[in-house]
Amino acid sequence: MTFRKLLAALAIFGVLASGVGIASLVLVARSDEQQASAPRRTPPAPPPPSVPTVKEFLIGVTVTNQACQPNGPCVYTYTIEPKYVGLHPFPETPFSVEYEVTGGTAPQPGKFTVQGEKAEIFKDVQIEGPPGARLSVNVLRVVEEPPPPPPPPGAPPAPAPAAPQP
Repeated sequence: MTFRKLLAALAIFGVLASGVGIASLVLVARSDEQQASAPRRTPPAPPPPSVPTVKEFLIGVTVTNQACQPNGPCVYTYTIEPKYVGLHPFPETPFSVEYEVTGGTAPQPGKFTVQGEKAEIFKDVQIEGPPGARLSVNVLRVVEEPPPPPPPPGAPPAPAPAAPQP
């Protein structure tokens, strides 16, 4: 009787071991298939440099000082904070962003120039407005700066622009 029990136990163990082996083989084979058939994702190529549009600039205003006269207008000192929200790189040629600051007595035009990754903006600009005025900025247009005129014939060539330092 014990010999039969031993054979039965070995048979059950053999069936279980082969079932586990086959199941693991199937799982490994399927995961290899999934890895082999999974498409490779490559990031899209960045868009080419171009002049941004009006909608790609958000410009905030920070009031740094306020001087109000009794029962009169106030003079606000402010600095703009431009933020580029577009996806393409800037062109190599400079461009200007024209805007107007509203909320004062009258809209005040402004402009800043972008060259490469740097913008030249004015700080501590003043505008007159009513007490409690809330200043905001509307971007009007983005204008590509014209290239400099070519030198006259026979003139020495213009110096190359300095390479930016890292």
